[in-house]
Amino acid sequence: MPPQGNSPSLEDLMKQLATSNLEFQQSVSSSNMQFQQNMNATIQDLKTQIGQLANTVSQQPSLANNSESERERECSYAEKRKRTISTSTAAAEIS
Repeated sequence: MPPQGNSPSLEDLMKQLATSNLEFQQSVSSSNMQFQQNMNATIQDLKTQIGQLANTVSQQPSLANNSESERERECSYAEKRKRTISTSTAAAEIS
């Protein structure tokens, strides 16, 4: 069947397909490059944040030291309270 006068030839269709394919590949390549740049920037930001967190954590006193200090304060407060109550009770018994 011969080509009709108003429809594009097979050769023209192939050229158009090749051009569209090339444009698509370039678009995908550009998108991939942009994605890679964004990913690299995000990774760098995360590395910076992790480094900052590591510095902050390393400057904190250890939990064992905090717990021990807290227990010492609580025991000290309890001992003072016992003495105060004992003194108050003894004073009440004397009077």
